[in-house]
Amino acid sequence: MNSLTVQYALDYEKEGFTFMALSPGWMKTELGGGEMADLTPEEGAKASLDVIFRPGQELNGQFPKVLVKGWEKAKGNNQYDGSNSAW
Repeated sequence: MNSLTVQYALDYEKEGFTFMALSPGWMKTELGGGEMADLTPEEGAKASLDVIFRPGQELNGQFPKVLVKGWEKAKGNNQYDGSNSAW
């Protein structure tokens, strides 16, 4: 998926399309670990849409994490700071 995202980003950039592999965070769903997870589905969805509808092509070919207030410097692996994840 990673290389496909980058390939599409390169192929369609001049036509104005943006391709990204978005990390919505660990959400509290039946498949996501229930109450052990970090974000409610509403928080994850809102944060994802904020990234998706960001104007411009700065995220083209990237793997961004969502930005959720209060989670930017959380302890452990799950920090939702809007940064790019490593491929």
